[in-house]
Formats: sequence, structure tokens, C-alpha cells
Amino acid sequence: MCMLGGNIIPSLIELRYLKYLDLSLNNFSTQKIPMFFASLQKLECLNLSNAGFNGDIPKQLNNLSKLQYLDLSTDSLLDYLTSNDLGWVSKLSSLKYLHMSGVGLSKAKDWFGSINMLSSLQSLGLSNCDLHDISSSLQANFTSLRFLDISHNYINSSIPPWIYNLSKLEHIDLSSTLLSEGPLPMAIIENNQRLAFFDVSQNSLQGGFPKNLSSLCKLQVVRLSMNYFNGNISSILDSRLGCVQSKWKIFDVSTNFFSGDLPNQFGEFKELEHLDLSSNSISGYIPANLVELASLRELDLSYNKVSGTIPESIGRLSNLKELYLKQNFLYGVISELHFEYLESLISLDISSNELILNVSSTWVPPFQVRKIDLSDCKVGPEFPKWLRTQGNITWLTMSNASISDSIPDWLYDISSNIEFLDMASNMLGGQLPQDIGDKMPRLTELILWSNNITGSIPNSLCKLNKLSTINLSKNQLSGRLPQCWGASPTVAYMFGDNKLNGQIPKSLCHLQQLLLLSLERNGFSGVIPSCLSNLPMLFLDLSDNEFTGRLPPFGKHSQSFTMINLEKNRLVGGIPPQFCQLSYLRFLSLAHNNISGPIPNCIDGFLSMVDYAGHFGGWQMPIVVNVMVDTKGTSQMYGDTLVYFCSIDLSANMLDGQIPEEFTRLAELQNLNLSQNNMSGHIPSNIGDLKNLESLDLSRNKLSGTIPPGISNMDFLSHLNLSFNRLSGPIPSGDHLRTVDDESVYRGNDGLCGDPLPKICPGDEPPDIDERDGDNSSGDKPSEDNLDIHNWFYAGLGPGFAVGLLGFCSILHFNRSWRISYFRAMDKAIEKFSMTTMIATLWFKRTFVQRE
Repeated sequence: MCMLGGNIIPSLIELRYLKYLDLSLNNFSTQKIPMFFASLQKLECLNLSNAGFNGDIPKQLNNLSKLQYLDLSTDSLLDYLTSNDLGWVSKLSSLKYLHMSGVGLSKAKDWFGSINMLSSLQSLGLSNCDLHDISSSLQANFTSLRFLDISHNYINSSIPPWIYNLSKLEHIDLSSTLLSEGPLPMAIIENNQRLAFFDVSQNSLQGGFPKNLSSLCKLQVVRLSMNYFNGNISSILDSRLGCVQSKWKIFDVSTNFFSGDLPNQFGEFKELEHLDLSSNSISGYIPANLVELASLRELDLSYNKVSGTIPESIGRLSNLKELYLKQNFLYGVISELHFEYLESLISLDISSNELILNVSSTWVPPFQVRKIDLSDCKVGPEFPKWLRTQGNITWLTMSNASISDSIPDWLYDISSNIEFLDMASNMLGGQLPQDIGDKMPRLTELILWSNNITGSIPNSLCKLNKLSTINLSKNQLSGRLPQCWGASPTVAYMFGDNKLNGQIPKSLCHLQQLLLLSLERNGFSGVIPSCLSNLPMLFLDLSDNEFTGRLPPFGKHSQSFTMINLEKNRLVGGIPPQFCQLSYLRFLSLAHNNISGPIPNCIDGFLSMVDYAGHFGGWQMPIVVNVMVDTKGTSQMYGDTLVYFCSIDLSANMLDGQIPEEFTRLAELQNLNLSQNNMSGHIPSNIGDLKNLESLDLSRNKLSGTIPPGISNMDFLSHLNLSFNRLSGPIPSGDHLRTVDDESVYRGNDGLCGDPLPKICPGDEPPDIDERDGDNSSGDKPSEDNLDIHNWFYAGLGPGFAVGLLGFCSILHFNRSWRISYFRAMDKAIEKFSMTTMIATLWFKRTFVQRE
């Protein structure tokens, strides 16, 4: 298409009888709308839509009193017209068609009052005009209006009542206008019986499906998506509701709360072309008589609870172009019969089900698809040969498809149109062709992670000037990274879990849109290029490599980081104070390096850890990333949930100094690990302010002093390790510490006492039993003099006894008469003791055994 540009010459006004002027779809972006257009007073039609004009709309256009058609709308980035006052519009009394969609009207206060003067108006388009005050109290004078589009504005209230009374309306578009929660007013349907197009999608409306839609026999388009509507989908699509279904062409109620089973017959929907029920809670089976929708071009049942098998009759919908059944509970075998007459099919998505694609190796599909997603279906083990017949594919996704074959060379030969290629989580082998950049010149996303691809990374990838995402992680790639990266729009660059080596090429710093860099678990070495700190990155993972040198000054120029993982390298030096400027940071790991010096006191500059909602509304990663995190005494993999996890791990370094008090301001922190360092001083007294902390490890440092009592008030703390420090005093007691009452938590702190340690704290000893029963029952301690007397007494008792015994034995040895008398006396005593024992035994048996 040829586009005009340059200046519009004023001699155009010499066409005094000009009635029709159309300059739409051009590029006059270097100028404003010429004022001399106002001199064309015979003009009845002026179309400047998408013409590239900029600036204020000249008020002199109000001279065009005979103008019936005015179109200044735009959906282009080339032009941006504005108007601070629509008073000039009110003078165009003959106007029937006024479209200004995309024009900035945020400062036009009484825009409704100006348009309300146009009693002949039949078509009004003010979509995406930044309107904030849409009057609800005034009465509309333009009662002949047939077309109304005020979508993508800021009504932020209920539907204005003046719309109800426009009884000639055929087209109503109120989509994405922040309509407040509440049911759809019945009056808007009852008073507009000519409606053919009705769109209130992307709002906050709620309640049941408006049943009075059945009275609108001319209705063709119904769009209620992205609201809070509910109800049984079977009763809504029941053909007995009235005349309405026979005219429906588009029915879109996606992303609501509709439930129930799909109806068993669609006989009355003869003209239905677009049926979108996705993202609801619809269950049941796909009915076999869906084939009755002979005009159907798009069917979307994705993200529901539909179960059972896919009926073969779906293959007879010869007009079907788009079929989406993603993420349901479908199972069973898909064969050639399911596609028998789908000659028009251009888009197919049956992913995230339990389906098995079983077709002949010689099968030639009747269609030429552009987009196909077979992820999580069983497609393999062989690479599907029928894809060789599909030369128009732009989007191919077969991740986790049980393929254990090599990528065939013919795939690259037919892939000149491919923009998106995802075959992750298979067992694909082989090497990437060195000329992949030449064979797939339109590629924007290349995702082949978790396969068995070998060889080097092709340099021709640098030629892909539209490449935004490349993920070749978890393969067997070797060699070095290409050195040729230029100013491509690459957003995500992922080569983790391979056998790559060498240094990070500085050409990566040319990727000015790079948000994610993941090179973990490789053999990279050298210094981390400081120029990486100039990029607008969100996510950086260089862990488990052999990087040396100092930490780059992240935060000096780029403050957008939300995740930095540099653990398990050989980095030295201190933590740069520029890190404190990373206000969006949620995850930081520098563990297992040789980093020294104190932790910066400005650590509370991680504002997203201080107040997540106040300083960071969300983290939109290009793709899901997986990070291994040491927390709660073990290693855990975080993927989708990483965005919600707040962690700092500085363990196994040579950090010294005290733990900064500023740590206690990081109220969002869930994991803190400072173990295996040389930290000294006291644990911050108000560490209990970390209310969200789940894991705290301060072990193997030189911390002294007592354990702050507030540590027992941490509601979510499930892992604590303070072992091998120099802590002393009693261990705090409290209900919250019962989950961490293992003795090993406090091991290696000789000065600690109290539960769960066996060492009793001074003052907590139990009372002595002998002292309680003796003369000193009052609890008074014996005097030192008494202690000395007792000590001398017991010291002399042993030797005296020994001397006496020796003398007695000597007399018995030398005096025979004494010896005979002594042993006779002992025999009588033993005999008497034996008789006493026998009598006691007989008494016991008589008394107790007889009772039993």
C-alpha cells in the first residue's frame, strides 16, 4: 500500500465545491491538521483517520456547517491528535457520523454537552479517548443514534442511564470501561430491541446471564467476556429460549464463572461462527452433535473442566478454522478421522490434556495450519513426519510430547515462516544446524530446553534480528558463546545446565532490551562484564560457574533487577554499595564465594523487601525460570512461585562486621542465610520484626551476646540455626519456637542454657533433697566453719576405720581363745538370721498366696 506524506499545499482551497475529502491511511506525521481545511465550506465528508496528523485539532473546523461525516480516529502509533475543548463540535449541526477514537480528550471537560447538541447524530465512536467523566444524569438528545462505541475509557461506574433510552441503537460497545460491579441492567436490553451488536467485555459486571437477551431477535454479536457473570451454560445455550440463537454469529462469554455441562444439541445455531467458552468452570463431555454448528469457524473450550474423549464428528466441521481445547481433562486417541474434513483449519491447540496422537506415518493432513500446539500430548517416540507437509507454520509447540528422536533436517528446510518454535522437555537429539539463522529468518522465540542437543551454539543465531527469546538450557551444548551479538530485541537469553565454557562475550551488552540472562551450571570463567549493569535486566543467574573478580556495581545505572543469583563462583571483594539502589530486588544469592568485608548498612534499600505492594506491583518474567534455593536446611526448586519468594543468601563467604540493624526493616523477607562467615557482634535486638521469616540461618559465625527474645514471636519461622557461635544466656521460650526445639539449633554455643539444652541456667536449679529434709530445712546455706568441720570429719573417718579393722584382725590372729569365741558367736547369729528369714517366708505365703 502506498502512503502519502509531506506537506499539504494550501491551493487545495481552490476546490471551492469539494464535498468529499479522504486523506486516511497516510503519513502526514510532520504536521498538524491544516487550518485552511476550514475554508472548504461545501465539504460534507472529511476523513482524516490514521493519516498521521499530530497536535491539537483546529477549532476552525466548526465553519464546516454542512459536514455530515467526520472521521479523525486512529489506531496507529504515527499520530496522536488532541482536543482540550469540544465546543467546536457543537456547531456542526448537520453531523451524522462522528468518530474520534484514539484522540486524546482527557482535558475536554464538557465533551458530552458538546456532542449532545448534535440531534442528527447516528454514529458516535469515542473509543480509547481517555474519557473520565461520562455523564449519568443528563438526557441524550441524539435519539437517532444507531452506533455507539465508547469502549476503552474510564466510566468507573454503572452504565449511564441515558444509553437506555436510545431505542434505535443497533451497536453498543462498552468494553473495557471499568464498569463497576453489579448486574447488567435489564433496561439496556428491553429498550434497545434493534440491537445486533452488544459488547460489555472486560469489566466488573456480575450476576446471572441476562435472560432477556432472548427477546433480541436481531442480535448477532454477544461479548460478555472477562466479567463475573455466572450461570449454567446448558440453559443459556438451550435452543428453546427464543428467536435469538438463530441469528447469533459471535458468542463470547470467556473468562467468567459459568458452569454446568455443554448442551446436547445446537440445532438452532445455524449461523454461529465464533463460540468462545474458555476460562470458565464448564464440565461434561464434548457432544457428538457439535457437528450441527455447520457455520462454525472458531471453537474455544480451553481452560475448563471438560472431560472424556474428543468425538470424531468434530472432523466434519468443514468451515472450522480455529480449534482450541487446551487445559481440560480430555483423554483418548486422536486419529485421522478427527481431522478428516478440516480443510480450513489454520490453528490447532489441544495441549495440556492426556491425549495420544496416533496417525499413520504416511498421513497427509487435509489442512495447512499456521499455529499448532501439541504440548503434553503423546506424539512420539518418532518425530511426526506429517509435519513435513505443513509449509505455512508460523507457531509450532510440541513440548513434553514424548519424542525421543533426532530433529530431522527437513524441519529446518520447511521452517522459513516459523516465528515461534518450542519443543522443550523431550529427548530430542542431534545438533543445531550452523545456518539455522538463514533457514529460520523470522524466528522470534527458540525454546529447546531439557533435551539432548549436542554440539556448539550456531553463530548464525546472531543474524536473527527479531529474536526475543532463546532458551537452550539443560542440553549437552559445549564450546563458547557466540561473540557476534548485536542490537537484536532479545529479552530472554538462557543457556544454563550445559557444558559451555569461556568468558561472557561483551557483545551481550549490545542487547539493550535484555531482561533475563541465565547461564547457571556451566564452566564459564573470567570476570563478569561490568557493562551488564547498564542493561534493564530483571533476572540474572550466573551461579555454579568459575567466575572470578569483583561483583559488578549493579544498581548504579540499572535499578530494575528483581533477582540476582551469583552463588558458587570464585568472586572476591566486597558487596558494592550500589546494590542498595536495587529497590525492586526480591531475591539475592551471593553464597559460596570469597566475598569479604561488611554487609552494607543500606541493605534496607531493597524497598520491595520492605513493602512489596508499595514498591513493586508484580514481576512479569518472559518465561518461567527454575532456581535452586537453599532454605530451611535443604535445597528446593522454585519455578512459578519464585515471584512470591523473598530471599537473601550470603552464606559461605568471608563477610565480617556486625549484622546491620537495617536487615530488620525487610519485613517481606522469608529466607535469610548468613551462615559460614566471620560475622561478629550481637544478633539485632528487633529481629522479631521479620514477621514473614520462615528460615533463619546464622550458624558458624562469631556472634556473641544473648538471643533476642523477639525471635520467639516469629509466626512463620520453621527453620532456625544458630549453632557454632559465641552466644550466651538463656534460650528464649515461646510457642513459636516449639517447631525449632532441636538441640542442634544451638550446638557449639557453650554459654547458652535452658531448654532444649541439658544445661540449666543459673537460678533455675531444682531444690536439693538432702537440704530440704535435714536440719537446714529453712533453706539457709551452711556456714563456712561448719563446712570445714564436716570436711575434716569425713577426711578422718576413712583412715580411722582402716586402722581399727587392722587391729581387730591382728588380735584374732594371735589370740586363739578370742578367735574361737568370735566364730562361735558369728555361727549363732547366722543361724538366728536364717530362722527369722524362713518364718517370714512362710508367713508371706500364708497371707498373700491364700488370698489369691
